Amino acid sequence: MRGLAVGDTVPGLVKSLKHSNAEVRWSAVVALENFVAEAESVIPILTQALSDVDADTQVAATRTLGKIGAAGLPSLLQALDKPEKQVRREAVWALGRIGSAAKAAVSALASALQDSDLKVRLGAAQALGAIGPDSGAAVSALVECLKDSNLIFCRLAAQALVRIGPVAFGALQQASQSSDKFVRREALWALSHLGQATSDLVICDTSADPSSETPHRIVAALTKDANLRATARMPLRPKNMRQTTRVKLS
Repeated sequence: MRGLAVGDTVPGLVKSLKHSNAEVRWSAVVALENFVAEAESVIPILTQALSDVDADTQVAATRTLGKIGAAGLPSLLQALDKPEKQVRREAVWALGRIGSAAKAAVSALASALQDSDLKVRLGAAQALGAIGPDSGAAVSALVECLKDSNLIFCRLAAQALVRIGPVAFGALQQASQSSDKFVRREALWALSHLGQATSDLVICDTSADPSSETPHRIVAALTKDANLRATARMPLRPKNMRQTTRVKLS
């Protein structure tokens, strides 16, 4: 399929978005990246493309909306509700890149922590951390994530709580008394990075613990512990979010 002409204008690309060929529509959405500075005219077009029958076109529209930034936030929230998981993945990563300006997305991201797709959940945790202190309303949801069976997700939730800051102290202190050793480990890790002094600040090993509420995590922990230690060494900076976990989104 021949690519779109370099000199295409926004009206020309809008016309291409009505083409019967999905590849032409996809190419038009990708070409709209050249016009992100014209957000007022481009956002409605991309929002409409989110309803395209072609999943790749939806993904491209979400990615382009992410490059527009905070102005595309309402449309990105729509993308976060789409049934196609790759669209939701693009949405959470875009919200993470927007950072603190995406504070209106906190509630939606808190819900995305329970998404059926692991990569969406990972991205949601990191996006909440990138938003920072304005994600305070998601503290309870993030603490609940410390119980998850995926230990990388648990650590990303803990990192998000660190970025949110002191408002997470109370919930983390309560979690540090959990009967689940993995929850205790992540809560204590987060408290240590928040500067909380505690005599109990010991990162637990991954051996069997009869007091654990989630013993099914023990076997997984034995294989994932090296990755978890590597994750713990990563800087707590939003610009390094992709390096915090080794999970690819595509």
